[in-house]
Amino acid sequence: MDFEPLPGADLHPEGLGLTYIDHLTNNVYRGRMAELAEFYERIFNFREIRYFDIEGQATGVKSKAMTSPCGKIRIPINEEGNDKAGQIQEYLDMYHGEGIQHIALGSTNLYDTVDGLQMNGIKLLNTSETYYELLPKRIPELQEPISELLARNILVDGQPGELLLQIFSENQLGPIFFEFIQRKGNSGFGEGNFKALFETMELDQMRRGVLKT
Repeated sequence: MDFEPLPGADLHPEGLGLTYIDHLTNNVYRGRMAELAEFYERIFNFREIRYFDIEGQATGVKSKAMTSPCGKIRIPINEEGNDKAGQIQEYLDMYHGEGIQHIALGSTNLYDTVDGLQMNGIKLLNTSETYYELLPKRIPELQEPISELLARNILVDGQPGELLLQIFSENQLGPIFFEFIQRKGNSGFGEGNFKALFETMELDQMRRGVLKT
């Protein structure tokens, strides 16, 4: 099948510096995380590289991050952390089953990428100013310009010399959203930001009436 470009279309767009898929995060029903992790281990020789157990005000989430033998394919697997219906269950209800929660795309310069995304109308999640006020305490000797991070709502995790920059979009395809990430020597998933983000999303659920306190 042949395709013809529309008149006036840019055949060689500049792009936004996104060069690879960093990871694909899956949401599964409670009790299925270990089963799916074992499947990846047995069939594809994946191995577990991270484990999270995050508690919010009312709900929680458990996550196992799996990686391929070459280290280039990363698949975190999430399930509800307790018997309350929280963020994972809301996704499962909207998606009508298990599936990809978000796709993380790797950037060579997240500052420029965020500027380009916003110019193209992509809505990104906001972060409170308090987060940036506490950054110097969380990451001493941070070399990233905090004013530039704040202006773009970019999150930071890690330690000097091993940083991870990340930002999330609003939902784009039903309950599916995107993460944009730049690794500067850090192989994690933003563990230091995970609890803060979880609690922010939990509060949003409470405001929308999805989660009862």
